[in-house]
Amino acid sequence: MDKNKQEIKPYQKAVYSVILVITLLWSAGILAAPLWAGEPGIRGGISDLLYMFYSKSCHQLESRSLTIAGHIFGVCSRCTSIYAGFLLITMIYPFIKKLNNFSLPPLWVLLTGAGIIALDVFLDAVGVYSNTYLSREITGAFLGLVLPFYIIPGSIMLINEFFTPPKIIPQKEDNAKTG
Repeated sequence: MDKNKQEIKPYQKAVYSVILVITLLWSAGILAAPLWAGEPGIRGGISDLLYMFYSKSCHQLESRSLTIAGHIFGVCSRCTSIYAGFLLITMIYPFIKKLNNFSLPPLWVLLTGAGIIALDVFLDAVGVYSNTYLSREITGAFLGLVLPFYIIPGSIMLINEFFTPPKIIPQKEDNAKTG
């Protein structure tokens, strides 16, 4: 049977759904942190926890972060763009590519996304130019837009290989024993 005409299996939908839910929750937290910052009670406590949680993956510098309601997002502008791009493509992924299509884009696409971020950071660090909100958002968005094309099929393949029993190749019978 042609690989692209195979039926999408329940586990493929489940893996995609888990990735989508995690991405939605992650993205919601980025916005909940500033919206609930300074609130009394549990909302304020959740906001503090969210900022602490996101601080493990982002510098959260105020000068490099977008703000809402007078508070910075849970992550900087580049990270916000990475996650927004990732969320956008993850939401529309099944309309772009079948969940049973495990083909990955060429590796140079992923390396280009990471490379332009590294170049933007490097040129800013050595003083060649000062990067801007726009450069950070464009470079972040590019990486965020390509990552789902590696993470979603890669995760589905991982689960498939982990839970699929190995195929045993039948051995030919020895002619001396059967003759």
